[in-house]
Amino acid sequence: MEMMDLGNLRDYLRARRPDSEENVDNAPLPSMISYFKWATQIADGMAYLESLKFCHRDLAARNCMVSSDETVKIGDFGMARDIYYHEYYKPAGKRLMPVRWMAPESLKDGKFTVKSDVWSYGIVLY
Repeated sequence: MEMMDLGNLRDYLRARRPDSEENVDNAPLPSMISYFKWATQIADGMAYLESLKFCHRDLAARNCMVSSDETVKIGDFGMARDIYYHEYYKPAGKRLMPVRWMAPESLKDGKFTVKSDVWSYGIVLY
């Protein structure tokens, strides 16, 4: 397994805010080029998952890991599900879900698809 030295994208970005107490080195904000690069890397990772017929179900900045060369890769596949035989996954029973990143149809019907992953990707970009 690859070591992602800089932690998750959420904490990495928070630590670089000018008003952050964690920014003791006065690290600059990432460039727009970096944001575009990360967005592309996350999209490529999600496209790869979709090609394998997997739905991540928990895409968020906290689950995108940053390497020492600032490459971003998707992690935390604990909620990922195989949707090979069906185009969706509907969990049985009650389970805590990351509602702030969930697509409206997933909240309403409890169904997860690659389309609901696209919604979560949009939230990550926001």
